[in-house]
Amino acid sequence: MPVDSKQLQSAFQTCERALRRVADSQLDLALKRRLLDLGERKEWLSEAEHDELLALVAFSQQRSLEKLEAEAALQDLHQACAELAEMS
Repeated sequence: MPVDSKQLQSAFQTCERALRRVADSQLDLALKRRLLDLGERKEWLSEAEHDELLALVAFSQQRSLEKLEAEAALQDLHQACAELAEMS
């Protein structure tokens, strides 16, 4: 079944935008501040604050991994679909 070039270009652009959004995303400033605050006081945290710190660190690490994966996927997408990348 032949693929419509406009449909393919539209799909490429949609994927590119979604991946770019993830690759360029940043942690919310309030989360960054809370993570910094808890990290600076880690020796004196309550159990609940310690749990919060661990959760924020895990979340931050997961987001970093997602950003790296999105950047790699963008590179792969551009290499695999060089003609479409030039059109967009």
